[in-house]
Amino acid sequence: MSNSHGHTTAAWTAVAIIFIGSLISAVALPLSWAWLFFVGLGVMVLGAVVGKVLQMMGLGNTVAYQDERDPGYDGQDADTAHP
Repeated sequence: MSNSHGHTTAAWTAVAIIFIGSLISAVALPLSWAWLFFVGLGVMVLGAVVGKVLQMMGLGNTVAYQDERDPGYDGQDADTAHP
């Protein structure tokens, strides 16, 4: 299993953008500004997309599991035994 779960540029960027979007939506609620609430939701969706794009660009974590279907599998790092 990978020791860097979530500690990547892609993950931190996605979390920061989603957090900003949630703050925008939270401010909009007591002000009764529906348009700003939906802007915040849009920013949250944008954060998820940006995180995925950064991951695909190589700034995210690699796959943290392996099984016998993977080309480089040698059975050394298996968490559970396969029958």
